[in-house]
Amino acid sequence: MQVWSKVDFGTGTVTFLDDTRKEDMLQVEYPNSFLLDMGWYQDRYIISIIQNFDWTHPVQQYETAERNQLPKLLTEAVRLVEKESQSAGAN
Repeated sequence: MQVWSKVDFGTGTVTFLDDTRKEDMLQVEYPNSFLLDMGWYQDRYIISIIQNFDWTHPVQQYETAERNQLPKLLTEAVRLVEKESQSAGAN
């Protein structure tokens, strides 16, 4: 079972999920053109928050080499993307 399977993604919709350790592992879409993306890059997991598909300028990134850190980091990322998404919708 994936360590992130118990993570609550809030208003997000999981659009991609693959438990194998590779670049594309998880993608969650949020309102107002936000994405939460997770992948394995060489020696670490990277969780990115992306707005308007601007992959070169992530809103925030989290990195860890430890799989057991993923639930904590994903929960933190979800909190941030929910807040950013809601404030973008209020403008």
